[in-house]
Amino acid sequence: MLRSGSGSAEATPTAPRPIDLTTDRPGMLVLRRLDRGELTLLRRDELVNALGDIEQLANRLAGYRAEVLGALHELSRSGVAPDPMPHLTLRDATGVSEREARRLCRVASKAREHAAVLDALAAGDINADQAESLCDARVPDEVRTELVAAAASHDTDTTRRCLREAEATHGVETPTERFLRQRAARGAGWGRDHEGMLKLWATFDPETGAGIEAALEPLRRALWQDDKHQRTPAQRDADTLAYALAGVTLTEQDAAAVDRLHARACRDGHAEQAQRLSPAQISVLIGLDALRGHTDQAGVTDAGTELAPETVRRLACDAEIIPIILGGRGGSADIGWARRTVPLRLRRLLIARDKHCQWPGCHAPPSRCDAHHVVHWADGGPTNLDNLVLLCHTHHQHLHEHGFELVVGPDGWTPGQKAVERRKVEQGAYVRQPRAP
Repeated sequence: MLRSGSGSAEATPTAPRPIDLTTDRPGMLVLRRLDRGELTLLRRDELVNALGDIEQLANRLAGYRAEVLGALHELSRSGVAPDPMPHLTLRDATGVSEREARRLCRVASKAREHAAVLDALAAGDINADQAESLCDARVPDEVRTELVAAAASHDTDTTRRCLREAEATHGVETPTERFLRQRAARGAGWGRDHEGMLKLWATFDPETGAGIEAALEPLRRALWQDDKHQRTPAQRDADTLAYALAGVTLTEQDAAAVDRLHARACRDGHAEQAQRLSPAQISVLIGLDALRGHTDQAGVTDAGTELAPETVRRLACDAEIIPIILGGRGGSADIGWARRTVPLRLRRLLIARDKHCQWPGCHAPPSRCDAHHVVHWADGGPTNLDNLVLLCHTHHQHLHEHGFELVVGPDGWTPGQKAVERRKVEQGAYVRQPRAP
C-alpha cells in the first residue's frame, strides 16, 4: 500500500516520490484519483501498490453494499417497505444486469450470515469471491474463522484450495450428504446474447460430470493434437461441444479427427456407436483399501476429479469404470527408454500424483496438461513416473521453446535455464528450439 508521503502529486521523472493514494478518515471510503500525468511519474512498484489500494477499496465497498442490502432486507421483513425481489431493486439502482444483481444479492446474503466473513470483506481484507467461498465451506465456525484470517494473505484460487483441504479434514457432512447436496445443486441453461451468440452453462455433480468429461475428452485431445496453438482452449472446447451436441464440425481437419475416433470405436467393438464419440469409460485411480471400504481416500479420474469411494464402488458395479488400483497386483510404472510416448495407464498414475500443472503458481487441470520428460527422451531419459511431470500446454511449450528445464526442490518444481542454453545466450547464438515432448 502507498501509505507514506505527504500526499502531494509533485514529482519528477528523475526523482519520483511515493504518493499517498488514500485518505483514512472515520466513516469515509476515500481513494484519491491520480490523473494520467501523475500516474506517469510513478514507479512500477508504486503502480502495483495503487492496484492493491483500488482492490482493497472495492472489497470494502462490497462489504458496505452487503450491509446496505441487509438494511433493505430488514425493512422488507418488518413490513415497512416490502420488497419481494431485492435483486431488481439493486439492478435499477446500479444499472447492472439482472444476473449480476442476483449474484451480488446472493453474496451479500451469505456474508451477513457469517460475521467474521462480513467483517473481513468490509475491512477490504478479502474480495467478494473469497467471501462467497468461505461462506459456502462446510466446516465448523471456528475453522471458518481461521480460514478467513488466512484468506487475507491469499488470492482467490489459493483460498479455494485451502477450503477444499479444510473440508476434507474438518468436514461436517458425510460423503452421502455431500453427494445428495451436489446432485440437488445441478443446473443448466442456454440462451442468446445481444449479438445472437448462443451461450450454454451447466453444473453437474462430480459423478455425472466424470461421465461427461470421459465422453468429451477424447475429441478435445484429438483436436489439440491436430492444431496445437491455432485456436484457444475455449475455442477448442466450443468445437468439441458443437460436435457432441449437434454433430457439427467446422473444418475438414476436425472432421478427420472425428473419423479417427469413429474408426477406433469400431476397432474396439463398438460399431453401433460409430456415428458419435466412443462410449464413455470412467477411469478412476483409487487405493485398494479405499475400494474395499477400509479408508475414506477419494478416487481420482483422468481429468483430476475426486470421487468418493462410495461413488467409485457404485460405478464399479455398472462395468463402466476402469479401476486402476494402487496396492494391488499391477504392472510396473516403468516403461523404459525404448518408448517415448506415455501410455494411458502411466498417465493416470501421473495425474493421481501431480493433480495439476506443476509449473510454479499454475493449477491447470490434467485435461489441459501434457506429460513432460524431465530428462528429455532423446537425452536418454526413461519414460517412467519418476521422470515425468504434468505441465499445461502453455508452460510445456514455453519450457521447450525457451530452453528451460524443471528442477525439483523442497518447495516443488522450479524452472531454470539449461546450461547449454545459457551458453548460447551468453555467446549471442541462441536459437529457438522446436517443441518436443
